[in-house]
Amino acid sequence: MISIIIPTLGDRPDELRRLFDSLSSQTYQNFEVLLVTQLNHDCIQFLPQYDMKIKQIKLNKKGLSYSRNEGLKAIAGSIVTFSDDDCWYPEDSLQNVINAFEKDDSLDVACFQIFDPLQKVHYKSYEQKAKSQISKKDILRKSSIELFVRLKNVTSTELTFDENFGLGTKYPSGEENIFLSDLMNKKLKISYFPQIIVYHKKPEQTSRLTTAQMISKGPLFKRLTNTPIASILLILFFLKKAKHIQEPSKTFLSTVKEMLNYKK
Repeated sequence: MISIIIPTLGDRPDELRRLFDSLSSQTYQNFEVLLVTQLNHDCIQFLPQYDMKIKQIKLNKKGLSYSRNEGLKAIAGSIVTFSDDDCWYPEDSLQNVINAFEKDDSLDVACFQIFDPLQKVHYKSYEQKAKSQISKKDILRKSSIELFVRLKNVTSTELTFDENFGLGTKYPSGEENIFLSDLMNKKLKISYFPQIIVYHKKPEQTSRLTTAQMISKGPLFKRLTNTPIASILLILFFLKKAKHIQEPSKTFLSTVKEMLNYKK
């Protein structure tokens, strides 16, 4: 069974309904949904119309990583994934995930692709060839909604998002990169499949490069590596993204300061 953890603030009811419609249409139906509601518990009035296993977890505070961790405590499936409330799935997605794991008994984590069918573009620049084991560099290119983890060589209690990172925290990005890095450090097999598994609207680049998100890159790189390597990664990142950042020099200095102050 696949466990699908969906944190929501309840402020996107139309998108949430679209997500549940896509789950209802899956050709593979052996899954459960763990809907983690943060502060808003009135957003699931329409759910009884769906014939699927749904568990609601009510939280009194918000935070994406915190919500996912609370969801992980309640899963019953042998494979888990992390959905956003504004993404949705092609009807054969879950079957394709099962096929990938059935073909490779040693596979622990499967990474796929995200596609925006509204703008008809991929969510990011993906490699065309499959990879039996992704590299440390690849970790920075992954998003949580494209990941599926099999609970064979790792237990649900060993799966943890760093609650210092992610939406609703001081560092509002990078939680999936840390999550994957921690799994890689456990010597798990993490493979990539050049196959669309989930739909999500592609955001404007500037919306992903806010000051708070940029400043979080310093602590993120330090969390993944160490201060010297993080410094190099930070310089390269800012050189690449400078034209999209407001006040890049000022933001860079703030990011460096935050990186030096961050304690693992």
